[in-house]
Amino acid sequence: MKFVEEKQRQQEQLRAAIKMIRDAQEKLPLKPAIVSWLRIILLPFCVISGWQGSYHVMFWTALVCAASDYADGWLARRLKVVSTPGKTLDMLADKLFLSVMLIMLARLSAITHEFALITAWYHIIVVLGLLLVSWSIRIPVVAITTSERLTVILSYVLVVASCGSLAFSDKSIFIKVSHATAILTPIAAVIGIASYFRLSRRLIQRYLG
Repeated sequence: MKFVEEKQRQQEQLRAAIKMIRDAQEKLPLKPAIVSWLRIILLPFCVISGWQGSYHVMFWTALVCAASDYADGWLARRLKVVSTPGKTLDMLADKLFLSVMLIMLARLSAITHEFALITAWYHIIVVLGLLLVSWSIRIPVVAITTSERLTVILSYVLVVASCGSLAFSDKSIFIKVSHATAILTPIAAVIGIASYFRLSRRLIQRYLG
């Protein structure tokens, strides 16, 4: 019985290794990658414009970055070039942009510090956690759970609304949306951490158990 289980485990590891090699050989789709890189490239402009008090520039730049998060995935699906490298770049661009912007907006007092830091740390922990799991099982893991999708969407809404509250202080809609999402986003982040913990445990038990 143990021999059969060991053989099955070795076969699973072999299939996982073959999949990892194939994923590594996938080329990064150019057009969706350019859209993903847009968030990384525009991030310094968002930060600089925020520190200099150019809130209108920061708002419109953040809005473009938020739109690019949907655009790169839509473009990859439309061109049928969805790949592991593309998903990895998309996630890293999201996490970098959102964590930096949340911390900066907290410094500008546009978001309550505690709410902003909980969400920012969530994005950082998810990246570090997936890197650790990928290293542990020797397989690249780019898993997007339902809670992760919800947290990312709420995070972008929070960032854009908070930028809008600074740029258009006379528009109460931005303040209301910012306050609502500032409460909902950390809740989604906590649920997201729990879902990733369960996913990581299953992966480790499957490949290392």
